[in-house]
Amino acid sequence: MAKKIKKHSGYVALIGRTNVGKSTFLNAILETKVSIVSNKPQTTRKQILGIKTTKYGQIIFFDSPGIHKPYFKLNERMMKDVHASLVDADLVLYFMEMDDQREDDFAISLFENIGKPIFLVINKIDKYNKAKVLEKIDRFKDAYQWNEIVPLSALKNVNMDLIEELIYNYLPENEYFYPEEEWTLQSERFYVSEIIREKVLNSAQAELPFTTTVKVEEITDKEKIMYIRAEIYVESNSQKKILVGKHGNFVKHVGETARKDLEDYFEKQVYLDLFIKVVPNWRNSPHILSQLDE
Repeated sequence: MAKKIKKHSGYVALIGRTNVGKSTFLNAILETKVSIVSNKPQTTRKQILGIKTTKYGQIIFFDSPGIHKPYFKLNERMMKDVHASLVDADLVLYFMEMDDQREDDFAISLFENIGKPIFLVINKIDKYNKAKVLEKIDRFKDAYQWNEIVPLSALKNVNMDLIEELIYNYLPENEYFYPEEEWTLQSERFYVSEIIREKVLNSAQAELPFTTTVKVEEITDKEKIMYIRAEIYVESNSQKKILVGKHGNFVKHVGETARKDLEDYFEKQVYLDLFIKVVPNWRNSPHILSQLDE
């Protein structure tokens, strides 16, 4: 009789500064896209719940916003998500990239007295030789009492199997928390808004990512086609002109690239109706921010 494999299941928080590859890691380990990816700061604004289920157990990931000092109510909410992840998690993965030379005392100070195992994950090692990677490990190995230090490349799938094995080793013995077929608990509306926002971020000028968000007004399934109406918020008319672009080319490009991802997601034709709306100071409006959560 085959020996029954003990399952290890629990919650894992992905923590780190902006642009260290947390979302790329999450998409890679789940082998599907649940979190948007951009080289612009503060891409992730809310916790993203991704679920990895194997015969060894179930890992529930929080991809939290990048650690930063908040200056707007939006940013305050983002940092609350970071703190909530630390409280709720059974294990914390703290991400750092090879290029980052900061000591990061502010980020590491968040780990004081949380009483959770913490891995130091050094991402984007594919661009460096072994000596450089070892030098990075040596520099930061004493910055905190890490339970494990794992160098990897989420983009190139280097050491992804290793970190998955280590995660299971540190999670408590539990059965699955969610049905095996579940891979995220995001709402459909939230996913759609994030895909559109990703395309804005990846196409926009440097100042726009901080002042742009997306609100999905309507999703209607018409059997053979999915109709989606969404508004892209900006804070000024000058920003609206940038997003509209010459002859409407910018917003047209955003719509075309977003539509391709959404058609893959819904597995049917998508008609995407995008509008640019000026909402001054939306980042400091509790009313607007609560609407974006709906």
